[in-house]
Amino acid sequence: MTEFELIQGLRAGDETAFRYLVDTYQDRVYNTAIAIVQNAEDAEDVAQESLVRAVRNLDQWDSSREFVPWLLAIAGNRCRTFLAQ
Repeated sequence: MTEFELIQGLRAGDETAFRYLVDTYQDRVYNTAIAIVQNAEDAEDVAQESLVRAVRNLDQWDSSREFVPWLLAIAGNRCRTFLAQ
């Protein structure tokens, strides 16, 4: 699945596209989270929330930019919010 196909599928609510997003990017998002929050269980929660937020906020993604850095920025922001609680 190309990035374009992924984004179109996510915007259409395609469950296969969401599964592809998780399968493809969950490790990178989790690794970002664990590096920041330093706790495996919390990192799993933050990573899951980050993937869901990315899908919910696709309309805010600038398609002239790469998707992965945007996704990882969401993860970083979720980590900072988590740590601030």
